[in-house]
Amino acid sequence: MHRLSPHPRRRARAERAADQGRAQGRRLSAAAGARRARGREESEWGPILDDAKAIADAGAFSIVLEAMAEPLAVKITKEVAVPTIGIGASSACDGQILVLEDLLGLSPRVPKFVKQYADMGRLIEEAVSSYANEVRDRSFPAAEHVYALKNKAKTPS
Repeated sequence: MHRLSPHPRRRARAERAADQGRAQGRRLSAAAGARRARGREESEWGPILDDAKAIADAGAFSIVLEAMAEPLAVKITKEVAVPTIGIGASSACDGQILVLEDLLGLSPRVPKFVKQYADMGRLIEEAVSSYANEVRDRSFPAAEHVYALKNKAKTPS
C-alpha cells in the first residue's frame, strides 16, 4: 500500500528538491501559460525526473504530466510509485485528461495535443446568430412560443 505521509526527513528532502526545482524554473508541465513541450531533449530529463520522484516522495497522490515528450512521460510513469495523468504526454500514463472546452471545440486556439471531438463552437455561433436574426425580424417568438389567454368558462346566470 502506498504511504501518503513519508518519513519526515524524506519528506523534507523531497520538499527541498521541489523548492529548488521551482527556484530554477523547472516544471513537470508547460502549465502557467507556457506552451513549450518539455523533455524533447534527453539532456532535460534528469531534473524533470528528479522533480517527479520528489513530488511522489513528498506524498502526492498523483502527478499530472502536461505537454511532455512521450518517452520521458513513459519513463516517469514507470519510475514513480503514484499514478501519472497525461495531458499531451503519453497514452502510457495511468490516466488522461483534456480541457472540456478544447475537447468540444469551444476554444479558439488549442495546443497540439488536443483532439477535438466536436465543433460545438461553430454550432453555438450558428444558433446564436439564427436567434438574433429572428428576434430582429420579429419572427421569434411566434404564436407557438407565447402563452394565450385561457378560455373563460361561462358561469351560469
